[in-house]
Amino acid sequence: MSGTRRSPQQDRSRETVDRILVAAEHEIGERGVAGASTTRIAARAGLSVGALYRFFEDKAAIVDALANRYLEAVAPAYTEVVSGIASVADLNDALGELLRRAAALQEEHPGYYRLTEELSPDRGDSPAHAVREHLVDLFTDALRGTGVEQSPGELRRVVELCIETVRHTLAHRPPGHDDREPSLREVELMLRAYLDARLQ
Repeated sequence: MSGTRRSPQQDRSRETVDRILVAAEHEIGERGVAGASTTRIAARAGLSVGALYRFFEDKAAIVDALANRYLEAVAPAYTEVVSGIASVADLNDALGELLRRAAALQEEHPGYYRLTEELSPDRGDSPAHAVREHLVDLFTDALRGTGVEQSPGELRRVVELCIETVRHTLAHRPPGHDDREPSLREVELMLRAYLDARLQ
């Protein structure tokens, strides 16, 4: 049992990494990946740049960690909702909840959403690519489980378009934007109509 216990040093290291990533979320969220600097990230985290480099070798490593951090948050949040989709009819309630969760996740992970605008998730070299693929697989499998008749490739294209529509809307209507809530309601209506038409 004692082999699984964390040392105080491990706890402090984990806390420091968390501080760096929270600082990076805000720095990249405000300035973008290109405009963010490790110096400002370190300052936001209350560290020297040298201390930051003990945990991350460069800004690219921080960006990769932000994507992993987002995946750790998004996977259980969405899995919980899609596990309740037993039929196409269940999508109506699920869509609203998924959009609410996506909006809440964006507020917690502004840097991740900003990086998806600069490094598109459909690019294989984007840190967000693995997140996108996980979500496409998750939603495609959930819809396939409802018995829809589309081919796997066609169903995947439908899911990809839905995911990109939500991501694009959130990226261009960030928290605090006057049109955020009305835009999300419109996206919900649009996706319901689209999925109803495509999954019949």
